[in-house]
Amino acid sequence: SGKTKTIAWLAHRLASLHDLEDKQIFDNIVIVTDRVVVDRQLQDAVRQIDHKSGLIKVMDDSCSADDLRKALEGNTKIIATTIQKFLYIVNTIKKINNKNFAVIIDEAHSSTAGKDMSAVTQTLGKGREKDEDDERDTQDVLVDEIRANGKQPNVSMFAFTATPKPTTLALFGRPGKSGKNEAFDLYSMKQAIEEEFILDVLVNYMEYKTYYDINKVIEDDPMYKSGKAKKKIAYLVDLTDENIEKRTEIIIEHFRSVVMQELGGTAKAMVVTASRAAAVKYKMAFEKYIRDNEYTDLSCFVAFSGKVKLDEHKGKEYTEMGINGFSEKQLPEVFDKDENRILIVANKYQTGFDQPRLCAMYVLKKLKKIAAVQTLSRLNRICPPYKKKTFVLDFCNTYEDIKKSFAPYYTATILDNNITPSDIYKIETKLDSFGVLDSYDIDNFAELITIAKPTEKQKIQMTGYLQKAERKANNLPLDSYKEFIAVLKRFVRFYEFIIQASHFEDIELHKKYKFCSNLQSWFKKDQSGEGFSLKDQIVANNFLNKLQGEYQKPDLVADPYVKLPEAETQLSEDEEKKLSEIIEEINNRTGNTFDKDVAAKAMLQIKEIMLKSEKLQQSALVNSEDEFRFSYFDDIDDALVQGLEQNQDFFSMLLSNPEIKKQVLGIFVTEVYKTLKHKGETPAYDTTPMQSYIAGEETHTPMAAEDNPLL
Repeated sequence: SGKTKTIAWLAHRLASLHDLEDKQIFDNIVIVTDRVVVDRQLQDAVRQIDHKSGLIKVMDDSCSADDLRKALEGNTKIIATTIQKFLYIVNTIKKINNKNFAVIIDEAHSSTAGKDMSAVTQTLGKGREKDEDDERDTQDVLVDEIRANGKQPNVSMFAFTATPKPTTLALFGRPGKSGKNEAFDLYSMKQAIEEEFILDVLVNYMEYKTYYDINKVIEDDPMYKSGKAKKKIAYLVDLTDENIEKRTEIIIEHFRSVVMQELGGTAKAMVVTASRAAAVKYKMAFEKYIRDNEYTDLSCFVAFSGKVKLDEHKGKEYTEMGINGFSEKQLPEVFDKDENRILIVANKYQTGFDQPRLCAMYVLKKLKKIAAVQTLSRLNRICPPYKKKTFVLDFCNTYEDIKKSFAPYYTATILDNNITPSDIYKIETKLDSFGVLDSYDIDNFAELITIAKPTEKQKIQMTGYLQKAERKANNLPLDSYKEFIAVLKRFVRFYEFIIQASHFEDIELHKKYKFCSNLQSWFKKDQSGEGFSLKDQIVANNFLNKLQGEYQKPDLVADPYVKLPEAETQLSEDEEKKLSEIIEEINNRTGNTFDKDVAAKAMLQIKEIMLKSEKLQQSALVNSEDEFRFSYFDDIDDALVQGLEQNQDFFSMLLSNPEIKKQVLGIFVTEVYKTLKHKGETPAYDTTPMQSYIAGEETHTPMAAEDNPLL
């Protein structure tokens, strides 16, 4: 691709770049990719650079992190590697303090705004000269660690991406004419389409809508939270045999009648499914349809990671290799053969997959923002000498939503806001409100983790502090537990970004980050879904896939401004739905025009004020929830007055309307009660033996010893 060739050319130019005194500017050029292995095209492009033997080293899948260390310490001029290898050498590399580096980043995305990028700057940065006789305490070590993040005087960064995220622009962008961060150099999607280097994938776009009936097949009428129930229903509908069979017929017949003869009869298609189970079931449905109709000119393969079981097949386990009959590494090569036409994927090959003969895409999952752009852009490669046409049949997204996803990346992309240290402190306040983290434990943990070679006893002590926090989190009500995990991860991500993007220094916050980044690995992903199942409770039938619109010439208008995420916690879908109904009712009754988003932000401010109330905490500790409600509504006026400057119109209306006030702010009573009650019951020091765990039916499984990163 053009990007790959540009990266190879830039590496070659930087390797031979000299200053006015004819001194070489860069000692090493490091090309970094965030894929599992260095992309084969990138490997070939780099190796084609005119060079002497030994001056270029590509860290392919046969190379280890130690090979990277040796290359950086040695005389290798150009090194291509995955970003993940830096994590393993950051504390072992030596002899590079006096070197200058140029780092070229292929696809600057999430991995370049977190721990992986931190490892790169800490490895290559000059840092502080260390004297073996120098006595350094915990604070010295932490200060050095903070300062090793972010921009380094001996490291120049060159980042490439077609879809810059807000974090990418904040880290690598430069202020433009408006003073806001944008790319240093730009070859836009619009220009590339006009110059016919890529294709416009929004041409020949067909939007389908699926209609069906849902019926309850049990006598009971259980109540579920609407947002979670909708997701469960959508998943069940997606896997319904009737739905899959009808979509399969539409896809295969469209491919055979419209797409198949393109590119001299060698055109290919990708089917994008919503889950691994869906990918397996569509593969089976495709094979059955092809067999039943005696089509001999079609074959299809499947691509997904890991293993998946299907309930209707008595828990039989399926893998990509088991279904296709060859290894995952062979799939791109096998699919490239003329006779192999359709690839069915589930979260695989939707980024970075370069197959010029891919002409059609059948979308069976929700796509938005960057995921939509990256997925559909698998079609945009030209295929000389043919005049290639693209086709999209989308069963799950509207054409307007897809256009909105493309709009920020059509011309320039500009960062419309920035974050400040106050944002990370807001998240810290929220994190502390759960009563899980103990400052005494965080200080002790920091003392131990900064020891270069901790003893087994010290490792066990660190494990004990993490176990203690884990047990406290396990004792939270289920909703609070899930929210705590989300806030914990958000704190870690936000902090990793802010120390990369600024010269921010706060030793105490860095201690908390060290503790939290280790703690989050103790919470395994919840494998039980949302704690309830709708299987055998509902049935979906009478499926109809109706063509809603066909679009030949997209009228895409650029919308270049993107924003970094804000620190505020969001309302849940169910709270938001309830609030929307209340706001609509208020507007109808009072003649006001309060905006739902403004009201939501105001509500969150009130909730945070209530959670900090010592009076309410005492009330929660000694009362039932029904009794607590009296204290809660007594304190609401004080909270409204406290927040009055933030949203005077809305809060004044609530203060003057007791009935509406109770209706609006009653949404949070249960959450505030449970959070404050638990916080009040949590002892200052947990004396439970380290081997003991408190785990109920709805808590996660404690970490096994072999999974403990400290042991």
